[in-house]
Amino acid sequence: MSQQVCTRCVLPDSFPRLTFDSRGVCSICREHDKWTAGWKSRLPEQGKILDKICTKVKNKHKEFDALVPYSGGKDSSFVLYTAKKELGLNCLAYTLDNGYLSEYAKSNIDKTCRKLGVEHIYYHFNPELMNRLYALFVRKTGYPCSACMRGIAVGTVKLADLYDIPLIVSGTSFRTELPLSREMIETGSLCHVRGVLKNEPISVECKRMLSSPSMKRKLGNMLFRLTGTKGPFTYALFNLSDYIDWNYNTIFETIRKELDWTAPEEAEHMDCLIHPIQKYIQIRRFPDLDMDRLRFARLIMAGQMTREEALHKLEKPITQCPESTLNLFLKDIEMSKEEFDKYIDMGPRHLQYDLPTIMEKIMRKVLPVSNAGKY
Repeated sequence: MSQQVCTRCVLPDSFPRLTFDSRGVCSICREHDKWTAGWKSRLPEQGKILDKICTKVKNKHKEFDALVPYSGGKDSSFVLYTAKKELGLNCLAYTLDNGYLSEYAKSNIDKTCRKLGVEHIYYHFNPELMNRLYALFVRKTGYPCSACMRGIAVGTVKLADLYDIPLIVSGTSFRTELPLSREMIETGSLCHVRGVLKNEPISVECKRMLSSPSMKRKLGNMLFRLTGTKGPFTYALFNLSDYIDWNYNTIFETIRKELDWTAPEEAEHMDCLIHPIQKYIQIRRFPDLDMDRLRFARLIMAGQMTREEALHKLEKPITQCPESTLNLFLKDIEMSKEEFDKYIDMGPRHLQYDLPTIMEKIMRKVLPVSNAGKY
């Protein structure tokens, strides 16, 4: 039976729960259009809202206006540049060193912070503890990256509370991020990590993985997400991409020119040495849905790549995870390749560990996904 592929993007019918309309356009494209309808026309107003947010933050006269989680990659480099140079925020940059931070990332972090005059902090977890966590997550879920993503979140809120920083600024853009189903990824949410660590002896050693923001930050962020700049401003976490255009041609041009940012050619995630393992897992579970295809699909939807360009790029062989990278990781977590493959092939078991509390369930229903548009 031949595979059906979206006539607008390049997503095939093997994408979970994907449907096609009479024109052959997939449901992800239609959903993208719904969420981004009128976005370009709203940009001027979003810029005004962003100015209001920054003014309220600066008027607090804190030691730091904003905390920027900084990986050294393209998005976070652009966020830090924009927050400091364009918005005039006094920023503190922070990086979680998971033990696999690339030399490209370290170089970009050092150059960028020096050029911008931004203070920077590395947050290190015990490497031996992190490796045991990676191994645990592989055994129980078949997906190790959740442990690292949870570590980033913990470090972010701990530093923000320590320095009483009112604003946390990230650069995740729903308009350009990969279209991923829940079967493909788990972002390291508190309720998920809580479920994985439940009744595990290692949980005693990593209680901070289960910590959450201070109550004042929780309430402040909740108020911001509900009212935007209309209500009293205390603390907030927001995506810069909700307020400005997120065009990768502009982003690359800016960070290369202004920050001397560098990366290997064709490298999407150059900050983490073991990121190719995520591709290895994706290809093994979803052979028709490699990361490049998903990325190209979203860029087509965002108008930053044509379908013809994507199809031409997809003619090239899929970039595989280097054997040396996989061997390095498996050695660190003390696991054989046979074991690793076995746990991956057991399927996306991370779904069974999403165990939100009653309050978390309520918040998921009550709070909007984004505060963009509230002013």
